[in-house]
Amino acid sequence: MRIRVIVLTAFLATLAVPVGFAQVGAVACGDGVAPTSRPAIRGEGWGTYCLPCVWANRTFGRVEVIETLEDALTAASQAHPGTEFLYGEIGFPSGGAFPPHRTHREGLSVDIMVPLEDGAVLPTHPGNRFGYDEEFDDKGRGEAGRIDFAALAQLITELAQGAEARGGSIRRIYFAPDLQPALFATAQGADLPARIRFNTKEAWVRHDDHFHVDFAFACP
Repeated sequence: MRIRVIVLTAFLATLAVPVGFAQVGAVACGDGVAPTSRPAIRGEGWGTYCLPCVWANRTFGRVEVIETLEDALTAASQAHPGTEFLYGEIGFPSGGAFPPHRTHREGLSVDIMVPLEDGAVLPTHPGNRFGYDEEFDDKGRGEAGRIDFAALAQLITELAQGAEARGGSIRRIYFAPDLQPALFATAQGADLPARIRFNTKEAWVRHDDHFHVDFAFACP
């Protein structure tokens, strides 16, 4: 019974808005609007967490955010060949309330699933809410495999550099606090705490199977 409820909930989540094939949109930004788009379904070593969710227009963000995301995913996959990166929820074409999330309203928030070691890929299907129900212990170990903290640090670094190159920044990152020491212990992650604001307390939902990025970009 529980499995049926999970599957039904996950399916209904993809139908939060009418299924469409919009490629561009615009979110409220100051006194005007900022254009939005969505990332490619697949790139070199990376892809979407959920094809039906793409069809349901749940992967839209500010154009600067999407460009930063795609470039960072490509660069991280080139630095870590054989590692598969998956982006998760982003937002609706015109922003606004984005259930079940409390954020993702302004086109500036992106979820990215954690990369795994040894070529493993985080499973994403309706039964685990497309990856959002996977669990990892404080060492980064779970049924799906072990988190590749070096690849994760590389990706975050690429995201920060990409945002800065476009005149923006990373405002903050949510990632499970008990997993952050392993991230910061990597060569690429050593300077991340001084460069980026991370949460020090657990968010309303544990961020172990993914991390949440809030970008900062000025209105056009």
